[in-house]
Amino acid sequence: MNISILGAGAIGLLFSARLAKSGHNIRIITHHQKQADHINQNGITCHDPNQSMNAYVTASADPSIGIKSDCWILTVKQYQLKELQPVIESISYHTPIIFTQNGMGHLEFMESLPHSQLFVSTVEHGASKESSTTVHHNGIGRWQIAPFKGEKEKLKELLTINNSDFPILFRQEYYHMLLEKLIKNIMINSLTAIFRVPNGELIRNPYLRNLLHDLYLEMILIFPEAKSFLSIQQVESLCIKTAENTSSMNADLQQGRKTEVDSILGFAINVASQKGVRTPLLHFLNKAICGLEFREGIRS
Repeated sequence: MNISILGAGAIGLLFSARLAKSGHNIRIITHHQKQADHINQNGITCHDPNQSMNAYVTASADPSIGIKSDCWILTVKQYQLKELQPVIESISYHTPIIFTQNGMGHLEFMESLPHSQLFVSTVEHGASKESSTTVHHNGIGRWQIAPFKGEKEKLKELLTINNSDFPILFRQEYYHMLLEKLIKNIMINSLTAIFRVPNGELIRNPYLRNLLHDLYLEMILIFPEAKSFLSIQQVESLCIKTAENTSSMNADLQQGRKTEVDSILGFAINVASQKGVRTPLLHFLNKAICGLEFREGIRS
């Protein structure tokens, strides 16, 4: 397939390298032309614990390079979607668009789009960006895709990839898939961001582990349906599996970038308010992260 990837952060670089390795023709759209020039000159280097590989793709800061794409993948942050709306609306209405954003705040944005082939997805891979052309694949997970409104057949060539380094799973129903990822993000991202620790410290430190358990109980109060498919043991297992990883929210704060707190914690707070559920710990975490953003000058 001819695939355009909008966003050249850690996930955008990882997806570009892995999908190019699988035989797809990749065009990556960067924020700055300087990064695009570096990618065009050097390709994208992807390091994982077992090997390093280099992938050559086409890069540009001009979104029009993707005009004839068979599929678009949006790897930008949720809060960037609104400013990129003109680019997204310029995509053919019948071309599949796959969203990779954390949280569930982007669903309202997707509702406003006129396109007929919209898909949501969850990314379980660990990735960190070393430079404008280099990404570290810290942990292999799954890329799960589900239709928001669209047909699986439109992604047939993408879903037939059989790559153990980049497994893709298609789900028929998106709500539970996104809700599971939302709760994991709230629990792991927020705590690791505030305490500036890797994921595994939430298990190693008994006090942080207690906080993790308390936060899980609040999540189940807001989303009682999640109890049937997500246990605290599964959340702990993810912390262990990704023990040395730095969560995306933690990395954003460490590097002075705005986090996705509004679309992750903010979404859950709005649902809790609508249901009349008290969530003091969630409110504290939300205010704490916003306070850290304010201190770093990235929130007014």
